[in-house]
Amino acid sequence: MVHRFHHSFAALAATALSLSLIWTSPVSAQTPQVETKRPVKVYSLPGQLDSVPVFNSNSPELVLEEGILLSSLPGPENSQVPFLNFAFEGDFSVFTHHITKDNTPGERLLYTGLLASNQSDRPIKLQLKAGASYLSQPDALFLPLPALKANPDAQIYAGPGDRVATELVAGKSQYSPMNFEIPPRSTVLLSSLPIPTDVEILPPINGRSTLMHFHSDGPIYLSHVARFADNDGSGFKSPTLEDYQSVLNTRKLAGPRDNTPTVYDPQDPPPGGKFIYGRVAGIQKGAGWHGNFFQKTAILQMPAAGQTIAYPISSLYLKRYGTAQNQSADLFKRYPDTSYQAHGNYGVNYQLNLPFNNPDPFYRNYVLRLTHPAMISGSAPNVTLTYRYPPDKQVVFRGSVRLEWTDEFNQKQDHLVHLALRHGEEAPPLALLTIPPGRRYDLKMSLIYPADATPPQLLSIERLD
Repeated sequence: MVHRFHHSFAALAATALSLSLIWTSPVSAQTPQVETKRPVKVYSLPGQLDSVPVFNSNSPELVLEEGILLSSLPGPENSQVPFLNFAFEGDFSVFTHHITKDNTPGERLLYTGLLASNQSDRPIKLQLKAGASYLSQPDALFLPLPALKANPDAQIYAGPGDRVATELVAGKSQYSPMNFEIPPRSTVLLSSLPIPTDVEILPPINGRSTLMHFHSDGPIYLSHVARFADNDGSGFKSPTLEDYQSVLNTRKLAGPRDNTPTVYDPQDPPPGGKFIYGRVAGIQKGAGWHGNFFQKTAILQMPAAGQTIAYPISSLYLKRYGTAQNQSADLFKRYPDTSYQAHGNYGVNYQLNLPFNNPDPFYRNYVLRLTHPAMISGSAPNVTLTYRYPPDKQVVFRGSVRLEWTDEFNQKQDHLVHLALRHGEEAPPLALLTIPPGRRYDLKMSLIYPADATPPQLLSIERLD
């Protein structure tokens, strides 16, 4: 049957974790900033992206003209035809992030439709395993939040990208598992999602972020289409499959188009002059980053007493915190006027396994943070980071981090912590881990990099004694 759906401080004293509500005030004209410089050893993040394909529809971000947002349908090898000829089979993900606006609230109603096409001669079964999709208004307002707060029920968020990522990293799913059957030589409408501008908080602008995880038992092609709803005088009518297909048949891209990115090769040195990353409309290579802080039987570099080490999270072509590591996902296929890589890795699930070993006869204490320094000097591994207090006003990361481990009493600890990180902020600790003598905590850290964040950040580990 075919389905359709619409629309602090963390302290661990031996084994306990508690979180206080530490607020970070944005800088104001009356608050002088103090800069703190910290010597840190920075290393490339262990692990790598997997090869799971992601249908990544993020360009144009602002949609005012209906048309094709992204299509993997087969088509002629012609840059003028917006079909990328990429079939999805097995596990894959869909990430979309778009906004729209009107002159007056509710003047129009934009829908985005996700279509799946079966070009084969047999039926194909498609399963939606998990997913979430939220609007900026009213689902996930950009409200001011504490720098750090325990988030056990995944109910703390600011913005749709944050809410989607927070729910999924917590193991929740807005959508129950769904099964679709796509008949031979046919197309089905998987979702039809509105982005209304009739909002309470003006101006009349709104956005939607979506992340879904699928499995298909055969090759399918996906299309993401923007269409404004018809209004028959009694209200807007949700577009049908035929409505979306009519837009798809025009072979016209949605608009207006974003700024064309700077031409570059990720393996080459940066070109001179102004650099534009652009936004993504393509097929991304990698849905998850898996990193084990081990090398065979040896534990990777951990800080000595009184030292701090750090690893970039979501490092970019031009922003690598002194390392040579660019974590941005490559693209199997892309539209020629869009980004060359999936910079920012929005929707990518980072899963890191960190061993905290204590061979000593006394306790060891480690502080775990996610930070965003204002400046960095030097080259890895020996760099100096500059932090500001109060930090700058700009929020660069709104999202949740999940920490899991088993303590010395064989009790499983599972904590979700929400972070609202500002530019230049060292941030309160995610956790203070106190490791008993002769024990090792194998900590699993998970986060889904949220849309609306500004990469990169630093995962820092400090040993207090």
